[in-house]
Amino acid sequence: MRKLVLLMAMMLITSANFAAVGQNNVQITVGGNMNYTTLGVNGDFTAEEKKQMKTEFLGGGFDVTLGYLYLSQGSLIHGFDTKVRFGMNFSPISKEGGEKVVLPEGMSIGLNTTTFSVGTTYMLGGKMGNGRLMVNVLGLNLGYLTGNNKTSSETPEMTANYKTGNSFLVGIDLPLGTQYIFDNGFSLGFSHRLDFALGGEYKQGDPKTDGTTVTIPATGSSFGTKDTQSSYMAYNLTVSLGYVFGK
Repeated sequence: MRKLVLLMAMMLITSANFAAVGQNNVQITVGGNMNYTTLGVNGDFTAEEKKQMKTEFLGGGFDVTLGYLYLSQGSLIHGFDTKVRFGMNFSPISKEGGEKVVLPEGMSIGLNTTTFSVGTTYMLGGKMGNGRLMVNVLGLNLGYLTGNNKTSSETPEMTANYKTGNSFLVGIDLPLGTQYIFDNGFSLGFSHRLDFALGGEYKQGDPKTDGTTVTIPATGSSFGTKDTQSSYMAYNLTVSLGYVFGK
């Protein structure tokens, strides 16, 4: 968090001399996420069994993006960005089998994920007031996702860290995400995205313990289409601040 505050301060200091909006731009944004993740099961199960085995997580995190932003000139503005995104989400378990999860005092279960992706989004908009209002049409991101399914407890034998392994990430920037880009370069917006994760077949290794935490090593990925994997889908709603540097 301290590094994010420092980054925003540096952006504010430099914006007065360098920030502007043109046809060809560089844009940097820092955003906070609301994240909803579902894990399902694959294999020979009935629809009712799959529903009962579905796990849901609800939490938050952050995104940092850096990329190229093109904006056409005129009253109707066509635009697209090509960006690199780094993000982290920290999501406690919320439901299992459709029922709210109530954990014993001192115990927590969560799915923490780290993502890195490269993508592009097409947008439409127009000049409005002292800036440009841009609306996302559709975007695609490709990258990787890795994470930990963590169980923490005051009792050492109930504390575990399941490595999910590296997964191929496909992210879809959904329509109607919006950002307003002021003429001085400051930008404010929100976007929403669906993420899917796919990887090699998951194979669990022998548990290891340091006396307080059991770590479950693995090869492959926990997320995919094999019977040994879980189906993964995450919805991310991001509110972001940023600057546009261009000419």
